[in-house]
Amino acid sequence: MAKIVVAQEQKDSFESSLFADVFQLRYEAFVNRLNWEVVADNGRERDCFDDLQPYHIAIKDDEGRVQGCWRALPTLGSYMLKDVFPVMLQGESVPRHRQVWEISRLVVRKGAAKPTHGCIGDISVDLVLSFRDFALKHGIRSYVTVTTLAGERLLKMLGVRLRRLGAGKVIQVGIEKTVALWIDVNDIPEIKKN
Repeated sequence: MAKIVVAQEQKDSFESSLFADVFQLRYEAFVNRLNWEVVADNGRERDCFDDLQPYHIAIKDDEGRVQGCWRALPTLGSYMLKDVFPVMLQGESVPRHRQVWEISRLVVRKGAAKPTHGCIGDISVDLVLSFRDFALKHGIRSYVTVTTLAGERLLKMLGVRLRRLGAGKVIQVGIEKTVALWIDVNDIPEIKKN
């Protein structure tokens, strides 16, 4: 049975092993598997946005190992779309509101998921469900995110209504074709797992 854990690094020191697992999983996915050009050290991927006390939402298996995760940052300060990928806004104003947060660094451990919603794995479904739960607990109305076309397709397959920001064009970022998305929390369905 998967367990969802929500923690902030500075506040939840009791979860220090969680953060080590999250950064290691991100390294495995973004450096080893996807070959992205990201900051990595000692088998862990951690960037400057992790210094801003974001929330890390993780799914742990029965043995306590992180199988999937994502990071949440409010748009009132620095965040990836605004500070790293502003070109993705394509003319739209920079989102900045206490009820609008950014989803970033979403990852699922390769080979860990079991199909549950058509061809989509259970961990991906649980992560998307956690968007809604996290938002309701933190007064979040909408999310923004920069994601790959595959990430956008997964969200649509799960019934999440979303819109591309700005002109909505696909932009090549490194080796990935990417889009910036706006997701209203009310447009995240309560997904039924098979």
